[in-house]
Amino acid sequence: MLFKTERSVNRENNKLYFYKMNHPVVVSDFLRAVYDGTKRGYKEFDIIVTDPSITVYPNACLPIAAIIEYYKSQGIEFTYSMDENCYLKNCGFVAPLVLSAEEISNLNRPFDIIVKYTDSAQVASFTQNCVDYISHHVVCENGILESLIWCINEVMDNVLVHSKSTYGYVLAQFHEMSKHIAICVSDTGVGIYNSLKTSKHRPARAIDALSLAVQEGIGDGQGQGNGLFGLYQIITTNGGRLSLTSGPASLMLNPENQLQKFDNLPFLNRDRQCTIVDFQMDLNKPVDINTAFASIGGFDGFDIRIDNMLQDDDILLYDVFENCEGTATREAGKLLRNDVINIIKRTSCRVQLDFSKVKMASSSFVDEFLAKMLIDLGVITFNQMLRISGMNSTVKHLSERSIYMRIAEEWGKTQQCRQQ
Repeated sequence: MLFKTERSVNRENNKLYFYKMNHPVVVSDFLRAVYDGTKRGYKEFDIIVTDPSITVYPNACLPIAAIIEYYKSQGIEFTYSMDENCYLKNCGFVAPLVLSAEEISNLNRPFDIIVKYTDSAQVASFTQNCVDYISHHVVCENGILESLIWCINEVMDNVLVHSKSTYGYVLAQFHEMSKHIAICVSDTGVGIYNSLKTSKHRPARAIDALSLAVQEGIGDGQGQGNGLFGLYQIITTNGGRLSLTSGPASLMLNPENQLQKFDNLPFLNRDRQCTIVDFQMDLNKPVDINTAFASIGGFDGFDIRIDNMLQDDDILLYDVFENCEGTATREAGKLLRNDVINIIKRTSCRVQLDFSKVKMASSSFVDEFLAKMLIDLGVITFNQMLRISGMNSTVKHLSERSIYMRIAEEWGKTQQCRQQ
């Protein structure tokens, strides 16, 4: 059957054909298709994705997965027809993952999976795992990792505090090559308008409620009311993207800090207006935390991993073995180098690299970790900010040799440039 594909989702009887999954408009098209289908008496739908390489973004995939879960609780059934290698098949779209806080902490990679959560321990574990993973894989600009800790935690926690929903859903994508992260948090709760309509502001419409929600100190009395305001401030400072959708209304902030508003969107129902928060950050662009939070009395980006490293003398004890994926490859060394540089940038504390548990290491590992870090930081900064302890004689010999060779190579490049 051939369809006109102006919409991203088309319905033929009880079959829902998905052509896109990369824009919030897909959520609207899905809601329209299911509403129309149920009005015609259908209680079971088959979701069909014919293209296994379909592009999937969190701001479309996650809300639809959450809404499907709600529909299922109301007796509407869904089946899925898609390739086994399709992103949607493997990210939890068909069945969002219910993981304990410990299971979330133990994920090798917390991205590209839909996690269904119910408590603050799961929120803390997901936030920490995301930030730790990024810290190992990319050297971020100032303020980025602290901002991510605050934003992920606040937006996920908002669901638990304000939505009156049992579950929250989160999906994050990390694009390492472009140094870009996209995170969506969704629920099927009462929505922002229903949450604020009895506040002193008494918004008359959903779009008014959204405009209030991103302002300082606005809430339903269950918290300080600065969660979405802080998120808005951080994304504005970073030049990222933000969309906030609840009920029939949506606000979208683009990288030029222009705010667009949309009204009359389809939504679940009056009591379950749902909330979708989607934000995207450029890890190459710094965030001035002091500026972003100047009006609300400071910023607390608590990081339990770094806090556990802090010693009485204000030196961070970095256990090389506990933080590495191995000591035999360049990739493992690069992950550690990124992590240590990020920690120095974030804390301005001296770091003691403890090698006492490292019994062996390859030349490529120590070259990528220590020798290249010395070049990246410079000899003076390296000596000021780093202390090495616990190395056995073999690892010490390999490290010294790699550092001497790396310095000689860089010196040779400098001399060659001067001669040219």
